[in-house]
Amino acid sequence: MTNTPEIKVLTAVLEPEESRKGVTASQLRGYIGYLFLDDPEFHHHADDPYHYPLIQYKKVDNQLIVLGLQQYADTLMNKIADVNQLVIPGKTIKICTVNMQAKLHEIDSALHSFEFASPWIALNRRNYDAFQNANPEDRKRLLERVLVGNVLSALKGLGIFVERQLKAHIPEFSTVSVTAHGNTFEAIKARFVLNAGLPDYMGLGKSVSKGFGTIKEIK
Repeated sequence: MTNTPEIKVLTAVLEPEESRKGVTASQLRGYIGYLFLDDPEFHHHADDPYHYPLIQYKKVDNQLIVLGLQQYADTLMNKIADVNQLVIPGKTIKICTVNMQAKLHEIDSALHSFEFASPWIALNRRNYDAFQNANPEDRKRLLERVLVGNVLSALKGLGIFVERQLKAHIPEFSTVSVTAHGNTFEAIKARFVLNAGLPDYMGLGKSVSKGFGTIKEIK
């Protein structure tokens, strides 16, 4: 009998003293990455540009979140508790508390419904043209294939290889323009169904370390 693979996850929610309205996921990454400059996983200036980030920064439902995956769940737990402020351009924000939740998340084979809590940068130069020239149904099928590829790539980056076939269904989607790395991308907002359980706030697609492609399960 094959054991169900698991992802070790630490979710750290930073509670600031004042409104976090002006703070972005990218600014959160910039400051905490600077604090832990000795560890490339925190600022993602590593040699391998295709490395799946084990530390990810999010802003979801106005919450500031740092996610630690696999071995970096423990590393994040040991480091993030000492963060007592955020310094962003023009202001310093005091952090009152850091609420942490650690868990082992099973990658089961049941059907799960998710939504992208932040825009999903799914398209690269190669598939962007195909997407633009496709009819609505073919666009949906293209995105479903890309989504499965993104999931497999992320799991591979976490040391997990799924032997069964993954399938995704996107009932509907919309597009939105976003800026990342100084470039403008056409990103996707969507809900989807996947035959695998994934942890909340995990990122899929491009620029996940900066908060893009963040998923959340629809209960």
